Amino acid sequence: MLIDNRYEFSDDYYSGGMGQVLNCYDLVLERQVAIKFMPGNANRRRINDEVSALFRMRSKNVVQVYDILEFKGELGIVMEYISGDDLLHNSTQPVSLLEYLKLLWQIASGIADIHQAGIIHRDIKPNNMKIDPEGLVKIFDFGLARDAVDGAATLGFIGTPCFAAPEQYGYAVRFTSAIDTYAFGATALYIAARDLPGELRAEPPLQLRQNYFQNIYRGLSQDVVDILFSCLDFDPALRPPMSIVRDVLAKHLLQGRHRALVVYNGNPSFLDASNRSVLLSLPGFGSVEISYNDFDFVVTATSGQVFINNRAVYVGFILPGACVVALGGPEHGSKRRYITFDLSHPEIVL
Repeated sequence: MLIDNRYEFSDDYYSGGMGQVLNCYDLVLERQVAIKFMPGNANRRRINDEVSALFRMRSKNVVQVYDILEFKGELGIVMEYISGDDLLHNSTQPVSLLEYLKLLWQIASGIADIHQAGIIHRDIKPNNMKIDPEGLVKIFDFGLARDAVDGAATLGFIGTPCFAAPEQYGYAVRFTSAIDTYAFGATALYIAARDLPGELRAEPPLQLRQNYFQNIYRGLSQDVVDILFSCLDFDPALRPPMSIVRDVLAKHLLQGRHRALVVYNGNPSFLDASNRSVLLSLPGFGSVEISYNDFDFVVTATSGQVFINNRAVYVGFILPGACVVALGGPEHGSKRRYITFDLSHPEIVL
């Protein structure tokens, strides 16, 4: 069968609760594509919402939309074809802590990009994600997507049990992008354990009795355990932004690979795994020692007046990336000295 005089369909399709996806071959561009149809006039708004959301997306971890068409009175979305199993399938379970962190980082990156575009996905779950042949996670199925505006609401429950946040249950439901964060937390737990605790399987879900991330992978650092657990907080306001979750995961994937350029009095030097500490001093005004601990650049000693981006520093202060270190207080005027600190961003290799 030929669709729109361009897309060749044989007999490979997938039917789900939100419609039907046909795997087709684009005769013009000579590539596999997926065409999603949601039959009936009632679904035209949903498919238009999905197209609107996906056309606004620019993310390597979100499926790409190529075209929209009408066939036999139904609207269809032509999108990137992703072969293989979704993340619900046992074959996609990570076999090591490193693989797990890489998978979660990609999912978190995709959701952070979705939120950056002003969109709430509303149906984040393992079977709405696949891994493409290059190893990239792709998030798809935006049929429930909504703009992230104040007062976003719906009547009744819309979502997937086990992955839907507690605030999605009820009659007049108000929600924010924090529902995607909750679904990410449930997805992160399922990917590791291939199951969910009874609290998450209840409808509506219950508050977790314990931090189930504590023992899923040997060697999982405490700050990762804590931030994944916080994604499942019952209070939406206490769930972290997905950009923060992404950055915490990235920090651990880049362990020992960060590098900072420090320029003082025109002299550059590097701070990294081979040169872990630097002392910056201006006699009579102030001094600060900055050290690299494989994850962060941290103030390990200080005396006198020292400011970073106009904030007084203390032992344990973590440098925020690109910043300016000032030795001496504002009252010293031109006698103060400034040091630029620039943190590089190495690429995560999948």
